Amino acid sequence: MSFFTRTFRRLGFMLVTLAVMSLVIFLLAEIMPGDVAQMVLGQTATPASLHALRESMGLNDPLMVRYGRWVLGILRGDLGESLYMRGVQINTIFWLKVEHSVLLAFTALLFYVPLSIFFGVLAGVKSGKWVDSVISFFGLATMALPEFVSGVILITIFAVKLSVLPLTSVIPIGESIWGNLNILILPALSITFVMFGYVSRMQRSSMITVMNSDYIRAAILKGLPRPYIIFKHALKNALLPTITVIGMNMGWLFGGLIVVETLFGFPGLGSLTMSAI
Repeated sequence: MSFFTRTFRRLGFMLVTLAVMSLVIFLLAEIMPGDVAQMVLGQTATPASLHALRESMGLNDPLMVRYGRWVLGILRGDLGESLYMRGVQINTIFWLKVEHSVLLAFTALLFYVPLSIFFGVLAGVKSGKWVDSVISFFGLATMALPEFVSGVILITIFAVKLSVLPLTSVIPIGESIWGNLNILILPALSITFVMFGYVSRMQRSSMITVMNSDYIRAAILKGLPRPYIIFKHALKNALLPTITVIGMNMGWLFGGLIVVETLFGFPGLGSLTMSAI
């Protein structure tokens, strides 16, 4: 089987899977209890007003007609109008939340990647010594802490006790996130706590393996300075597995944003998902 045949077959399976999943999601939303028109107009709405709203929203159309309209809207990039904020397009809300979540994820990356690599290299170079033990213990401890636990600890220390950072990540009305970048710090640190353990331990393990390799021993026997050996020869090879782990954890990083954004009230995709549910 050629490469192109396998590629098209996998793409076909992916499209079929997406179609089936979209139908299942639509049917689940259909059978859930509750009336959309009643939710919009409230409990005091008259039957006539409820019927008029259902007609205007197309809720009285056959199931497959509504499903087809929904799919066509998604293919066009039109997610429709928000039920809770009448007159506001979901696209407007969605892309604003995407911007906030990407900014938070990028901030977390700026925190945990340099810190994890630095302390991982330090632990690997000082393998078996007290520095290695302290860093390894801290890494294991942070791995065991869920985001909501580390978040509460950070809130207690920096927001309640020291009062140096905001308690919640709320953007004042009429302002943008770019004028309130301090609200990113605590959520990003909460993610950093969890990710630090995974990345630093991988960096430590890679560094120990590289430092025990033959070409590093040869460099030591030649009398090259130890910092030169570490940063010029060992680090660039020890970084490869770490970069792979960072890339593989990107999906987990964005998944963890749901918990963090909900805890801190951060206006991103995670809080939007919880509101939609």
